[in-house]
Amino acid sequence: MTTTAHGKTRFRVVAAAALAALLLPAGTSLAQEEAERREDPFQQRAKTTFRLLTFEVGSSGPRLGTTVGTGDQEIVDVHNAIRYLKSAGEARAWPAIPIDMRALIEAGDAPLAAVKSVHRAISALKAAGKFKEQASEYRVFHAPSTVRYLPPVLNPSKIFGLAGNYIRRTPDGKPGAFDFVEYPSAFLKPPSSLTGHNMEINLEGLLTTGVHEPEMAIIVGKKATNVPESEAMDYVMGYTVHNDVSSRDLKMGRHSSQGSTISKGLDTFAPTGPYITLKEDVPNPHNLPIVGVVNGKPWPIPNANTSFLTWSVAQHIAYLSERITLLPGDIIATGVPGPVMVFKEGDVVELTIGHLGTLKSTVVSKPVPGHKVFAPRVVSRPSSQR
Repeated sequence: MTTTAHGKTRFRVVAAAALAALLLPAGTSLAQEEAERREDPFQQRAKTTFRLLTFEVGSSGPRLGTTVGTGDQEIVDVHNAIRYLKSAGEARAWPAIPIDMRALIEAGDAPLAAVKSVHRAISALKAAGKFKEQASEYRVFHAPSTVRYLPPVLNPSKIFGLAGNYIRRTPDGKPGAFDFVEYPSAFLKPPSSLTGHNMEINLEGLLTTGVHEPEMAIIVGKKATNVPESEAMDYVMGYTVHNDVSSRDLKMGRHSSQGSTISKGLDTFAPTGPYITLKEDVPNPHNLPIVGVVNGKPWPIPNANTSFLTWSVAQHIAYLSERITLLPGDIIATGVPGPVMVFKEGDVVELTIGHLGTLKSTVVSKPVPGHKVFAPRVVSRPSSQR
C-alpha cells in the first residue's frame, strides 16, 4: 500500500466521496446529489469579486483590464486609469505596473496589489461623480460588449492539460477506471492554441467533430521547481476557465508518441478566460460547480464539480514542478469531468465554473483561402509486411 503524500491525499478524496454517497438521506438519488453540487455556493460573492483580464478595443492592442462580478460590469483600462488618477491628483505611490499579464505576474505581489488599488480608486472617483470619461485611446471605462476579450495570459511558456483526472462514477455509484492511478497524466498544449472569451473555435476544414472539455485552470504565480505539496499553494496566482478542445476525426500520424499535441493543439483549441480570479478570492477551488451549455441546452455531466478531482491543486503543482520547472503565467488545466461535450460547426458553447465566470465560444470551420490540405503519403509496403 502506498504511503506517499500523494497516495494519502488521494485515498482521502476517494474515501470522502464514498462516505458522502453512504450518508445520502433515504430516497436521495445520485442525480439529485449532483444537481445540488452544481449550484454555485459563491454566487452572491461572485457578483463583487475582483477580476483581471487582457482585452483590446479596435486596434488598441492588448490592454491590462480589471472588473468585478460575472461579466456584466464595466471594464477598467488600468493604465488609462493611472493616467487619469495622476492628472486628478489622486495618484498613490504605486510600483511600476506592466501592461502585459505575464510580466505583471512575474513582478510579484506588490504590482498586483497596486492594480487592485487602482481599480478601487478610479471606481470610487466615478461613484462620487468626480470622474469625466476620456475620449478615444485614453478611455478608462468600457462596457463589456465593446471590448474584444483576449486570453488572460497571452504568452505563457506552457499550457498543461491533465487526462483522466476526475472520479467517474459508474451507474451503480462506484468509482471509475481512472480513480486509482499512481500519477497524474499530463500533456502539453502549444500557447499558439490560445483564444479568448466570445471568440471562435475554428475547425479550418480539417475535421468535423470534436469535444469541448470544461476545466478549471490554475495560473502559476512564480517560478516553481521541486515544490513540496505542503508549500504548493504559495505558487498559485489564481484560476480561470479553460476549454480543452479536442478533435475526434482529425487525420494525423499513428505513432504512439503523437499523443495529444496535434489532436488538442490546433489554433483556437484552447479558449481561456474571460478573466483571472485571484487565489485569495476563491475560498475553495475543490468545490466549484461546472456547467456546460450547448446551443442553450445544458449538457448532462454527472460529476460536474471540482470536488471530484482525483488530484488536488497542490498535488498538480508538486508533481509537475518535480519534473518540469513551472514559470509565472503557466496554465495548468486540471482535467474534465464526464461525459465530454460533443460539438459540430455552428454550435455555441458556454462553460461556467462556479465563482470563475462563463467562457463562451462559437464553432466555425473556415479554411484558409487558397490553402491546400496536406496530402498523406502513399506508402507501398513490402509484400512480407502486408
